[in-house]
Amino acid sequence: MKLPTTKIEKVGVDKIDTVWGIIREDSEWLSKEKGLNHWSDWYTKERVKEKFEDWDVYLAYRNSKVAGTMSVSEKKLGYYLQESIDMFAEPEAKALYISMFGVKPNFQKQGVASDLLKKVEKVAKEKEIEYLRFDCREEYTDLVNFYLKRGYEKRGSFPEAEGENYLMMEKKI
Repeated sequence: MKLPTTKIEKVGVDKIDTVWGIIREDSEWLSKEKGLNHWSDWYTKERVKEKFEDWDVYLAYRNSKVAGTMSVSEKKLGYYLQESIDMFAEPEAKALYISMFGVKPNFQKQGVASDLLKKVEKVAKEKEIEYLRFDCREEYTDLVNFYLKRGYEKRGSFPEAEGENYLMMEKKI
């Protein structure tokens, strides 16, 4: 069975409410279904709005319905310490950083996340970027395995709090 096509477009701050809606819905889902509160503790509407200032923000649609979002930038995430950056294979290589990557719960396991990753990989190749990088919660093993199956590698981890560990992930393009 062929999955429906995912339409992905770069959007501006006029779509803040749509992007915030996805992040908020995913935050609630992560908390309820996975017991992970890192998104609800971190993301506010204001923090999401800040992404539009110097990151490229994308929306994914399935059958004209909003399904997911992702932001990318050559700018390193502000909370990455140098010791985290040093975990990457070539820390100073040209890279795109992925952040705020979420798929609405009712669209999960339908290829939307894979399509968003393929889009950013295409963008990276067009910009002659060597790596894609991000962090993810180590305790969310289904998600970690999703990334590993798509060629991303674990490069190290750092603790946030007791029982909260983040993996540094990257893929050479």
